[in-house]
Parts: sequence; C-alpha cells; structure tokens
Amino acid sequence: MKVWQEVNWQVPCCILLESIIDLVEKLNFASSRFRKTRDSSNCRLWWVIMREMDTRRIPVQMQSETLEYAVFLCCGHAAGSKCAQKCSSDEEDIVVLDEAVTPNFEDRIRNSPPRAAKAGQVRVVLLSSQAGVFRDLRQTHVLFEQYWAINTREVALLSSQLVSSYHSRAVTIDGDMCLEICYNVSESLSYVANKMDPLDSTLSVNMNPRPADVLLQHNYEPLYFRYNVVTGQTTYILLDARCERRELLHALGEKLSTSTRLHPFSLQTVILFSVLSTRTTEIDNLFRRLLWIESQLQEGSIFEITDSEKFARYIQLLHKMARSLITLEHNNQRDRSNVDRLLRDHTRLWKLSRVYPGAHKHSIDVRSHERVRDNLLCLRDFCTDRERQILTLQRRTQDFITLLYNLITGHDSATNLRIADESKKDSTSMKIIAAVTMFYLPATFVCSLFGTNLVALDTSGPAEPTFVVSKMWWLYFVFAVPLTVVTMLGFVAWRRWREGRRRLIQEKLDV
Repeated sequence: MKVWQEVNWQVPCCILLESIIDLVEKLNFASSRFRKTRDSSNCRLWWVIMREMDTRRIPVQMQSETLEYAVFLCCGHAAGSKCAQKCSSDEEDIVVLDEAVTPNFEDRIRNSPPRAAKAGQVRVVLLSSQAGVFRDLRQTHVLFEQYWAINTREVALLSSQLVSSYHSRAVTIDGDMCLEICYNVSESLSYVANKMDPLDSTLSVNMNPRPADVLLQHNYEPLYFRYNVVTGQTTYILLDARCERRELLHALGEKLSTSTRLHPFSLQTVILFSVLSTRTTEIDNLFRRLLWIESQLQEGSIFEITDSEKFARYIQLLHKMARSLITLEHNNQRDRSNVDRLLRDHTRLWKLSRVYPGAHKHSIDVRSHERVRDNLLCLRDFCTDRERQILTLQRRTQDFITLLYNLITGHDSATNLRIADESKKDSTSMKIIAAVTMFYLPATFVCSLFGTNLVALDTSGPAEPTFVVSKMWWLYFVFAVPLTVVTMLGFVAWRRWREGRRRLIQEKLDV
C-alpha cells in the first residue's frame, strides 16, 4: 500500500519539477541572449527559439495525427494523395503570414492587397501580442485598414469581454459582396484570489464584502474571417494565436500551399478541431485522477484514514476537479455555439455564392461544400460527446465528494461514540466516589462538630467523663448560616452576569 501511494504521488511531482526546470532554463537562455536587443528581428528569433523548445515537449505522434486529420478535413482524404501533391501553379493557393517568423511581414501585407492576390487564394495571418514585431498596436490597425480594408479595431471590440460573442454580416467592400465573421476561437478562464492562494484563501467576511477579493480573468483568441464572393478570396486573421494553432497552420500551409482549391470554411473546421483536441488532455487527466481515487476505494485505503487532514486533501483535490469541469463545460458550450453558428453561415455562404451577380466565376464546388457541412456536423457531435463526458465526470466527482463527507461524518460519529463511552466510564467513577462520600459524610460532620471548642468531653473529675457544651454554642450558627447564604447568592449573581454578557455579545453579532 505504501509503495502504491509513493508511485502515484512521486510521478506528478517529478513532472512538475521537470517543467519548472525547463521553464527556468528557457527564461535564462532568452534573457541572456536578448537582454539588450529589442528590435523586430530579435523578437522573431526569440519566438522561434521558444516555439522550438515548446514543440519538443509535444509528442511527435500526436502532431502527425493532428496534421493528418487537418489535411483530411481540408481535402476529404488523408495526406499523401493528390491533395498533398504539388502542381505547376506559380502562386500559392494558401499563404500563411506569421507576424513572429515571416520575413518582411509588413512588406508582404503592403504588397498583397486583395485586388492583387490570386483568385480563390486563402490567406492566413497570425498575430500575437507576445511575439509580435509591432511595438504599438496602432501600427497593426493602420496597416490592415490601409492595405486590406480590415478594421482590426472593430475585431478587437467584438471579441472583447464586453461583447464577446459570434458576429457575422454580409457587407460590400470596394464594390464586392463579402461575408465577414468574427468570434473567439477559444477562451481560457483563470481564478485568482487577491494576494491569496485560491485553495487556502478565505474571502473577507464583513458588513460589505468586496468583490475585488476574487478576480476572474478571461483570455480570448479572436478570429476574423472574410470571404469575397466575387473574387473567391478567403482571409483568416488570428489576433492572438496560440502556439498549437501556429504550429498546425504552418505545417498545413506547407502541405497545401500548391494544392487544389480549398473551401472557404475548410480552415474553420481545422481551427475548431485544434481547439477541441487541446482539451482532450484535460479530460484525460481528470479521468486519471478519478480512477486513482476509485482504486483507493477498491483497496479500502480511504476507509482506513483516521486523520481529518487527509480527508481535507482529498476534498480539495475533488473541488479542484469540479472547478476544472466548470471551465470545461463553459468552453464546450461556447464551442458548440460556434459550430452551430458556422453551420448557419455555411448555408448563408452558399446562397450568396448563387444569388450575387459575378459570383459564378468562382463558385463553390458542391461536393466540397457538402463535405465541409459534414465536418461541421462531426465537430458538433464531438461537442455533444464531450458534454456527455463532462456530465459523467461531474456526477462522479460529486459522488466522491458526498462519499468523503459521509466518511468524515462516520469518522466523527465513531469519535463521538468513543468519547461518550469514556464519559460514561468517568460518570460511573464519579457516582461511586459520590456514594462513598455520602456514606462517610455524616460521620465526618460529627467528627468536625466534636472537634470544635463548643463541645468537649470532660475527663478531669473523678466521676465518669461527661459532655460539656459551651455557653457560646450559638456563635457556630451565627457564622455558618450567613456565610452559606452569601456564597449561594454570589454564585447566582455570577451566573446571571455571565448569561447577560453572552446575550449582549450575541445581539452585537446579529446586528
């Protein structure tokens, strides 16, 4: 049993220690190499080094499977078939521009306005607030607004916490009908207690509780999409792309750079799949912890716990899991809502491509359109299955919490029974002592009475000894009776004073 506990607790500690060591090494390396350089090229190089170090932490098999399925979502079949084969086209059908690693990023934006780009081309722009080359976000806003007619300020506003939701509209830009979509691909919630550990902290309890004691931080990943119905050009802009999204889109761009034409919504399915797949690890970790607790129950080690601190650690672990499940449920509901809205705009896109004049030159293929719809439906089924898993985990976690509370109650009941048994034994001993005292009390009173000077045995005469009672015998009652009365009155006064003080304190607390 001790060996099992050591294995299950030492492995996570070793993983945590390894992660801390890797993080310290990365920070030391980055700070020592780029402490004195702040220009854009060094920012790009710093992000590339950090990305390479992070990539080694992701299993190669997982990366290859994710990329293979992404190609399947775009082309309808796995990599290695004609979708991934190169053709003789001079221009790329999919272009990925990364603010952190693309050389001459600003020039590429200036030299590729919508009218100069290839018809049917898909352009993906990856921005980042941490690895960007712009020192001021206003430069980014001006660049896209001037050359691509994209107001990134509106994108940032629509994806902010104030109005964070799914927005889509059909607009006319430079005389061409376009479909614009803006929403947050992912959202991460973090709970922070002000200057406190969330598990060990206690919210301030006073007359006016301040909500600043608890902070809920939202970190969004906005996505902007535009499809030009006339030219068939598609534009994706991720304003704060995560590392896993960058890696996947870069690898996908290399495989599909000169392939057949993609459906405008193909990368929507790829990005949503990437978001959904990243949460699989969290659910697997929660399943692993529940299975570990289940194994402790089967072995009976939990029932043998007598220390309340160990019960508290188990309950803290389960409440952590419950909090993670709340976040997962929130994210899953948002993902399903995004998929449903994309299905609605999927139908809307087909109507625009058939109704708007001039759209027939770059019309959407029927088979690819139906394939994208099927992919979106699969993603919605994936969200439904994820919802079922989260619900099962929530129920199981709540069952474990209830079981632990019942075990604590049973443990406390056993302790109370033991205390009651010991109290009963003490009460029996006190009864025996009281009975013995009552047996000897009359004799003790007689001895103490005859031991005073008020009653004496006269043995000085020649006759038989006789009892002599002093004429001052009444002094005994003069002192004994008033002293007894004063003692009883003092005890009653002390009891009333204590009860009055207790009532006063209780009234102050109630107010």
